[in-house]
Amino acid sequence: MWKDIVSLSDDKNQVIARLPKDMTLKRDFNQNGLRAILSELNAGAYFVKEDAVQRFVALAKEGKSESFHGIVIAEIRDASVEVVVTDNDMLASMIVTGAYGGKAPQGLQLIHALARASVTKGINKLALKKALAMGAKLSAGEQFTQAVAIGRKPIEGKNAKFIALVKDISKQVLAPVEDATGKVDMLNLGETINVAVGQPLMRRIPPTAGTPGLTVQGKVLPAGDGKDAPLREGKNSAISDSDPDVLVALISGMPILHAATVDVDEVLVMNSIGVATGHVKFKGNVIVRGNIESDMIVRATGNIVVSGFIESANVQAQGDIEVAKGIIGHNVSDGKPKSCSVKAGGCIKANYAQFSELQAGNDILLAQYGMNNEMRCGQNLTIRDETGRTGTLSGGTTKVGGKVSCVNLGVEGDTATHVHAFARYKMYKDRQNKYKAHYLMAQEATMNAVRKELEFKKRPKAERSEEEQDQIARCKLAANANLEKIRLARDEYSAEFTRQLDENVIEVTSKVFTHVTIQFGEERITTKRSHGASFFRFNQFEIKCSTTLNEDALTQDF
Repeated sequence: MWKDIVSLSDDKNQVIARLPKDMTLKRDFNQNGLRAILSELNAGAYFVKEDAVQRFVALAKEGKSESFHGIVIAEIRDASVEVVVTDNDMLASMIVTGAYGGKAPQGLQLIHALARASVTKGINKLALKKALAMGAKLSAGEQFTQAVAIGRKPIEGKNAKFIALVKDISKQVLAPVEDATGKVDMLNLGETINVAVGQPLMRRIPPTAGTPGLTVQGKVLPAGDGKDAPLREGKNSAISDSDPDVLVALISGMPILHAATVDVDEVLVMNSIGVATGHVKFKGNVIVRGNIESDMIVRATGNIVVSGFIESANVQAQGDIEVAKGIIGHNVSDGKPKSCSVKAGGCIKANYAQFSELQAGNDILLAQYGMNNEMRCGQNLTIRDETGRTGTLSGGTTKVGGKVSCVNLGVEGDTATHVHAFARYKMYKDRQNKYKAHYLMAQEATMNAVRKELEFKKRPKAERSEEEQDQIARCKLAANANLEKIRLARDEYSAEFTRQLDENVIEVTSKVFTHVTIQFGEERITTKRSHGASFFRFNQFEIKCSTTLNEDALTQDF
């Protein structure tokens, strides 16, 4: 039936559906069979206007005059090109739709599509050529998408940075060095880090300017410049006369690296400290290639590095104390001071410590064991080697500001071990109570301001003045602002307190023995039997323990 209805236009660019006046349509007449007839007319590749076809079918069934005059239902269409901009105007993609019997895409057509989308920057000519070539191969209505333009993202400038030109003594590892034959010399623990007068210590790399970005439509995206920071002169260091971005040493000594400067401390290097040398008090760093022997007193305003042992000596440093081997005291009667005392303003690091008093402002780190010591540190205590298999804390008393971490805790037998973790708990608790008290006071001040306002409003209007009203409003505003400020400070501190409680635990990765007293704040528990790997935590009310056997809250019968 469609065969008698459709025909090509005179220029053969369109297919027209025209109902013959003498034709009677069946009730089930629809667009079925139309495609086959179009192919017979060599118009199979034409673009079929589906809405026009449906309209013709409806009009023809009703015998409307428009169906006798003719309706264009298919036509030749050239390939179309559209450019879509996405990714915040940073990407332009070209969508080529295959021709419906018409012309393949032309170069000028691509340029016009870019212009319509206002794409002027980041255009890739090779991508355009590919879109043109692929467009010629597309079947009717088939689409091909090609990214043809990419914007340039802004590059933020880099901040000024500081490059150390000398080794960091805090990262030096005291360990025996192998010689060329592979033999280990136990007395050779590496070279001492020293600098000479005039030696460069640190270089400042100036900040860089930001590079603005550009969208595919030519919009400039600003970029921030890097932040500048000065290279600061430190203790016994100065800016170089020949290069303002270089810091040099003013004396020979040991470099102590900081964020934007380097201090140079005088260094005293001794083979050993004993009766032959006498006591040592030095303003700077002390390096001992051997041991610090019994009854010696050593004081340093910097760090103390000992390549051997500290044995029954009194050693103090304002910085760190690092001992390659061990800290050894001797057993003394109850109530008597320990024979060996090691105190550092920073950290204490050693292989092991026994029968000694250790006190550190920051961390204490022991690789093998801590036995029958009196230990105190402001931050964390860690007793564990690099493999995580060795590290025992046993006997004595230990008071730690932060977290305790070891492999084994306690010892078999009747030796008691006392561990007090998160010793800063009382300080945090007292400070939290102060915040709460301040908040209550601020609440009361706010209520007073509200009461004054209510009393003012109850008075007759004749007795109210604008000046008094403004003063009351200002007082109320100030009270509310102060209340909010204290509330934020209280909540922030409470969150910090909670975080500290979560982090500052006692972590034992292998075994907890009997007669171990665990203390947080004023709460204590003592182990009556051995346990496997365990975590001891404090929730401000009781000490909780969790183990690999999922034991929990064993505070009564532990």
